Amino acid sequence: MCKQKRVTHILSFVFCFLFVWLVELRADDKTIMITKQTDNIPNIQVISSDSNDNTMSIYKMLVQDLKIIGHFNVYYDDTLRTDVLQNNLAIQEYGSRNMNLIAQVSHKKQGKTIVGILNLYDFSTGKVTTTEYTQDEVERYPFIAHSMAVYLNNYIKADNIDWLNKYVIFSNYISTGRSNIMISDYTFTYKKTIISNGLNMFPKWANKEQSEFYYTLATNEATIYKYNLYSGKNEKIISSQGMAVVSDVSGDSERLLMSLAPIGLSDVYLYDTKSKKLTQLTKYSGIDVNAHFSNNDKSFIFVSDRLGYPNIFIQDLSENGSVSQLIFQGRNNSTISTFSHYVVYSSRESDEDTGLNVFNLYLASSQSDYVRRLSRKGTNRIPVFSKDGDSIMYLRQQGNEQAIGVIRLSINKSFLFPLKNLKIQSFDW
Repeated sequence: MCKQKRVTHILSFVFCFLFVWLVELRADDKTIMITKQTDNIPNIQVISSDSNDNTMSIYKMLVQDLKIIGHFNVYYDDTLRTDVLQNNLAIQEYGSRNMNLIAQVSHKKQGKTIVGILNLYDFSTGKVTTTEYTQDEVERYPFIAHSMAVYLNNYIKADNIDWLNKYVIFSNYISTGRSNIMISDYTFTYKKTIISNGLNMFPKWANKEQSEFYYTLATNEATIYKYNLYSGKNEKIISSQGMAVVSDVSGDSERLLMSLAPIGLSDVYLYDTKSKKLTQLTKYSGIDVNAHFSNNDKSFIFVSDRLGYPNIFIQDLSENGSVSQLIFQGRNNSTISTFSHYVVYSSRESDEDTGLNVFNLYLASSQSDYVRRLSRKGTNRIPVFSKDGDSIMYLRQQGNEQAIGVIRLSINKSFLFPLKNLKIQSFDW
């Protein structure tokens, strides 16, 4: 009898899990105006000081970062190995090419640590500034390059791009009944396992500092834990016989939106991290899941099957608040993320070339009825806004190839990073 009950609970959890997966205006409206003026952005020449593998790894990552930022015209030369900044003729030559900046990359080892060195020549001042970036292991070199890119971006006083240097946290499926919680940089070049041994899913950062995160451990019941990345403290938050997932964290980190299914199918709950009070926000006989705060945390957007198929709704952040349909395009809309009053979501539709069912990404606003398409090829799922709302990370599948995609809204470009030996169940950044 216990075994049968346990199987029922696991099937309920898996059912809800699969549902989550399958399931003219103002000029600053991202659904309309998603590109910014890019004229007169500075020209930057990136060079390496030597051909050492560590130097070249940092150098190549920095070039990639600067392209993704979109605030520079990036030039680079893999064959150049001389100390350009000590060569007046070389500097004059780059000046004749209308370069504004020269960024020269090198590195040094200090015991087990690696130090990246960035020498920056500014043609407007004729001066060289030097900055150093240290990581405690060579494998973390991507964060040296990301830090350099953030510095260069701040140097020209461009829009904030700090997400570049943050962790991505994700659940990686290993085998039946086993998935690990891991962290990585945004390119998934650096990866480290944090939690293993069990079915660990749905990680969500608990604060802006990325010192703690929530995740779900599925056994005979689903249990939400909060894990401290630095102390290793693992605190149990709440359990549910069916589904239990933290889908979003408020801006002040004091409130959580959860999908819980203590009896039957899942509903949306609000959890206060200080008082430990749990409030049920939706009371629907079907499935309500994947709620995200919206409109300065005054309302929430969620996925429900109350129309007979997965679609997106909005509700005031109160018990028995009014519910209204938000998206009227498509008949299978799921996996959402929000920023301010914007929502990005995946929608199932037929591929334009093959006619096969795929998922594409769309951007909408709770303050208008305009919807903008963001992807056109492959199956695109699990979109997640960056903290500044200017970028969207998502999972893309095309044929047998899987990749992480990053859409840069302000420059209207997208980038793909192939995934090797990873099966990502969910992620947050």
